[in-house]
Amino acid sequence: MLDLRRLQVLAAVVDTGSVTAAATRLGYTPSSVSQQLSVLERETGLPLIEKNGRGIRPTEAGVLLAEHAEGVLRAVSAAETAMTDLREGRSGRVRVMSFTSAGDTLLPTAVARLRRTRPGLHVATTVGETDVAYEMLRSHQIELAVVLEPFGLGDEPHDDLLRVHLLDDPYRAMLPAGHPLTASDTVELTDLAGEDWVAALGGNGYCRDDTVDLCRRAGFTPRFVAHAVEFPAAQAYVAAGIGVGLVPMLALGTVHRGVEVRRLRRAPEPRHVWIATRPAAAATQTVAETIDALRRAAAEHSRRTKGHVTPNDAEPAPA
Repeated sequence: MLDLRRLQVLAAVVDTGSVTAAATRLGYTPSSVSQQLSVLERETGLPLIEKNGRGIRPTEAGVLLAEHAEGVLRAVSAAETAMTDLREGRSGRVRVMSFTSAGDTLLPTAVARLRRTRPGLHVATTVGETDVAYEMLRSHQIELAVVLEPFGLGDEPHDDLLRVHLLDDPYRAMLPAGHPLTASDTVELTDLAGEDWVAALGGNGYCRDDTVDLCRRAGFTPRFVAHAVEFPAAQAYVAAGIGVGLVPMLALGTVHRGVEVRRLRRAPEPRHVWIATRPAAAATQTVAETIDALRRAAAEHSRRTKGHVTPNDAEPAPA
C-alpha cells in the first residue's frame, strides 16, 4: 500500500514544480523530500520525477499518481474533519427511544434545542415501552432510552447501563367541569372512591394498571366505565361527564374544554423518568449533548408545571 505522506510529498512537488518549494510548504528539508520521492519510485517501480534543464518535471507516471494523490488527500482531509465534527458534537446521529408522553413533550423540546446548537446532529426518535427500549439499547440499535422506572433518584441499580434521572412525574386528578370537588384547588384521592373512572391503556395497559395500583394504596379499587388508548382520548370521556381519572403531568398536554385538573392533596408516588444508555455511548460528545438537551427539557417542563392546577389558568396555584 502506498504511503500517504509520500503521496503528499509527490503532490506538493508536482504542484510547486520544485523540491525546495515543496519542502518549504511541508516543513521538511529538501533532502528529506528527495528521499521520500526515491522510496515512492521504488514502491511504484516507475520514475516519477525527471530532470528538466536545471529544474525538474514530473513524468507521465508522476502526473497520474499526483492526480490520484490529490483525491486521496482530499478524502483523508474530509474524513478528519468528519471525525472532528463527530468528536465535538457538530455532526453525527443519536437514536432515541422513549415512552409516548415523553416523546410528546420532552423530545420535541430537546431536539429543537439541538437543531439550534448542533445543526449537523441528527436525532432519530421512536416510541417504545421500557422492556423494548432496553433490548434495543443493549443490542446497539439505539443510543438512548427514555424510560419509566419503579425506583427514584438514589435507588437506581448498578448494572451494565448508565442512568441519568430526568424528573419525577406527578399525577393529577381529571374531573368533569362543574364537579363538586373542583371548588377546591386540591382533591383527596379517597374522595373519588365512589366515582366512575376512566383510564388510558397506554402501550400495554400500564396506565390503567398504575391507576389501579394508586387507588388501591389509597384504600379502594376504581370502578372503570370507559377505557381509552391514550390520555387525550381519556380526557374526552372525562369532558363528557362519564367519569374521573388520573393523569401524569407529562401526559396532560392540552386540557379539553370541560375538564378540570386538580392536584392531589396527599400526592401518590410519581412516575420516575430516567435516561438509560451504554457507558461507552455516554462518553461520546453527541450522546452527551443529547442527554444535556433532554435534562434541560425536563427542567423546563418541571418549572412550567410546578404548582399546576389547570393549563388554562393565567397564573399557577401556589405550591
